[in-house]
Amino acid sequence: MMRAPRFALLVSAAALLTAAGAQAQTATPYQPSSGQTTPTQAAPADPNDPSTFTDEELRKYDAAITRVRAVSDTLNGAQPTPEQQAEMAAAVQDSGLEVVRFNAISRAAADNPVIDARIRAMKAPPPVPGSVAAGVSEAELTQFVQAMEKIRAVTANVQNGQATPEQSAQLTAAVQGSGLAVDRFNAIAAAVSQDPGLRARAELIGARYQVAQ
Repeated sequence: MMRAPRFALLVSAAALLTAAGAQAQTATPYQPSSGQTTPTQAAPADPNDPSTFTDEELRKYDAAITRVRAVSDTLNGAQPTPEQQAEMAAAVQDSGLEVVRFNAISRAAADNPVIDARIRAMKAPPPVPGSVAAGVSEAELTQFVQAMEKIRAVTANVQNGQATPEQSAQLTAAVQGSGLAVDRFNAIAAAVSQDPGLRARAELIGARYQVAQ
């Protein structure tokens, strides 16, 4: 469904690059004076590198893509009209992101689970003050997520919903080895299932954990 808007945005990028090229041709190049050395410049950051995406850029992207989807959802597979192309391009331009950067984030959000999880975590509502979810630290949540990864690996092999004695021992070991007391582990598990903000944080930790494996 997003193929049409991406095409429109890439067209806009080409137009912007063409304009930039024209300006570069008319600009007077810098010429160092005699005996003056040209300063060494650091290599520019790769705009396609997901590790360079800031939280602010992801917020801008999310606001822009919401507007883009509002248009693309009406296309039903058809090519966008010039007016629709302009509307989608305006959504990106209004966000303050360069089109190249927007497209890089768009590709990363589709292909990189960490980027997608970061966006969802930023959008999630904060937990209710005083709730269990509000009191879960990042360290505790990391311990919980890592234990859950081990638990899922075991339960994936459970037949007919009945764990073998060996599997039951592995499940118990996953919780005990997490560093969390059983009561605390269960409290966090309940909070994750009930609180969307805590669940989004857990999903982000899980995405980072899986990518690192």
